Amino acid sequence: IKRLREVVTGMNSTLQLLSRAVGEVAPNVVTYPAVEFLADMRTQIERNFSKENHEITWDVQLQDDTLNIDPQLFQEVFVELFAYAFQHHCGKGALVARAKISDGQFVFTLDEPKEVFSSDTQNWGREPLRNIRQRHYGLGLNRVRSIIEAHGGELKAQYDPKVATLVSTMALPLSGQQPKSG
Repeated sequence: IKRLREVVTGMNSTLQLLSRAVGEVAPNVVTYPAVEFLADMRTQIERNFSKENHEITWDVQLQDDTLNIDPQLFQEVFVELFAYAFQHHCGKGALVARAKISDGQFVFTLDEPKEVFSSDTQNWGREPLRNIRQRHYGLGLNRVRSIIEAHGGELKAQYDPKVATLVSTMALPLSGQQPKSG
């Protein structure tokens, strides 16, 4: 009976995580200076990936602009993007994380060196449960996309075979800006 309770408790935890991963995103939005936001996300990444942190090159070019975001949800976004990059890192060189303001948007890109890349980027983060392994259900990028879109932003990815790099791009409207359509 004790072992059965452990199994049921474990299954319950897994189902709660899965439910959260596919559930509707309801952000609790606050105004957040873009510079502080990225500094806090960078601290979170350095904390979560202390062993891999030397493999990240940061290029931050931000001004005094502000965002309307849910910081807790964006911790999930950044942790998942970097976890995905480190888990699937198969190229030589550092990850390059860039942040800038462009056309009324906060734009964050993550360049991942990849010698070989065969996935389709057309539906990046739109195909949950596509790659399933033990305790991994292919829901991370789908959750990232849902969070970004709930904030009026967009997520794109593109592989450039000439430089063997996968570039993931997140764009979020600045405070007072309308989300770009398209």
